[in-house]
Amino acid sequence: MKVASAAEMNRIDRLAQEEYQVPGIILMEQAAMAVRQVIEERFALASKKVYVFCGKGNNGGDGLALARLLTEKAAEVTVVLADHPSQFHGLALDNLTMVQKSGLPILDWENVNPGELQNADLIVDALLGTGARGAPSGAPAAIISRINDSLKPVVSVDIPSGVNVDNGQIGGVVVKASVTVTFGLPKPGLLIFPGAEMCGELVIAPIGFPRKLLESASLKINWPKEQEVRQLIPKRLPTAHKGLAGHVLVIGGAVGMTGAVALCALGALRAGSGLVTVGTENPNYFPEKPAEVMTLSWERVLTFLEKADAVVFGPGISVQEKSRDLLIELLNNCTVPLVIDADGLNLLAAESLDRSVLNAPLVLTPHPGEMSRLTGLSVAEIQKNRIDVARGFAKKLGVTLVLKGARSIIADQEENIFINPTGNPGMATAGMGDALAGAIGGLLAQGMKPAEAALTGTYLHGLAGDLAVEKYGPAGIITIDLLDEYPVAIKKVLG
Repeated sequence: MKVASAAEMNRIDRLAQEEYQVPGIILMEQAAMAVRQVIEERFALASKKVYVFCGKGNNGGDGLALARLLTEKAAEVTVVLADHPSQFHGLALDNLTMVQKSGLPILDWENVNPGELQNADLIVDALLGTGARGAPSGAPAAIISRINDSLKPVVSVDIPSGVNVDNGQIGGVVVKASVTVTFGLPKPGLLIFPGAEMCGELVIAPIGFPRKLLESASLKINWPKEQEVRQLIPKRLPTAHKGLAGHVLVIGGAVGMTGAVALCALGALRAGSGLVTVGTENPNYFPEKPAEVMTLSWERVLTFLEKADAVVFGPGISVQEKSRDLLIELLNNCTVPLVIDADGLNLLAAESLDRSVLNAPLVLTPHPGEMSRLTGLSVAEIQKNRIDVARGFAKKLGVTLVLKGARSIIADQEENIFINPTGNPGMATAGMGDALAGAIGGLLAQGMKPAEAALTGTYLHGLAGDLAVEKYGPAGIITIDLLDEYPVAIKKVLG
């Protein structure tokens, strides 16, 4: 599914009206009907007290149309205006006029006693839409505080007021919604934390935008669905054997850090790779070695490259002169897809990557700390704008990037962005990144393109984490638990 920024959504709205001749008032009415349907399905409306808070823009217009429609279901609706009626214009003014003529009670927000909201059964937030910029101030900020203080169920129209629509950041007060109904397409700020946490249940409602606009190739941000990932997972022929399922070379495992390459190797195998060879500093000391894995020394890995279909470099590699030299040799000689993770990224950050001499398709899998070392940006700067940072870095270096974290961001050199929907806080434990790097390597070895492998591997890894948490509980799972769920995750996606 495509994702639209504020500017892109505004363009879709404009083109729907100008080129496809869909009247704006119809789109607004459809939006209101979509929200009403969601409310009906989750809250009994008859005789319920509903307060609808409306700003002066189109978001407020949606709220005003909704208020009128809610009365058809016998709800007791009170409209609360955040702005003086004289400030309303366009479609919002048209709907305000209709509400005024309907006889619904309309109050100025300052005339609503905070205690009065305790009598509400439901509050609708239609204060600030996708066009809002900056932290809420003045009346909207005061109203948001009152809404949150009421502790009543809240339905936000299009986006919780106070969430930055493009990056999910929160600059001040923000509505904590129970349900958010957004229109046409999801917006980045609804999918990325902390904004995603403010949405409650997210419902994406069609309101009549032409399908061609919603599926435009110009929309570069994506929210992958299970059926889209299903199309990417490699399918096996009846005559398949291990030699046809790809051979992954994992390089890492400095003395005392061999657990990382063991988990990485298992990630590759669980993602479907037929063969895995691990290059460690001392292959004679590898107590965690899985039975299915072959080993060799760092001194031999370069001569082994011709047998590999994909390489993963970094798990447990350590930051030392020997591993640095190995990375430089690998960058100069590798021609198959190369995943760099963990200390491999820290080594890479200390070097100036000359993309022009690199023959291997490159996939980098940093967490925010590693991304900070790669870019020179602070972790806070990265987390405030994960999409733009990932997109700019991937394009500049000509790589595929997986910026890990809650809702990992996958970016490719063509500026395509994928926001991963799977995963959970129970995965915050050692070794998860090693398994993910192995899974991506395993998919690359099976012939997937870098961006496809990064997306599929990240999706399956998160889904396996979701399955593990469902099975064992929200805390205490370890990476081995998750790896055991990899085949289950693949089966689930394949249906």
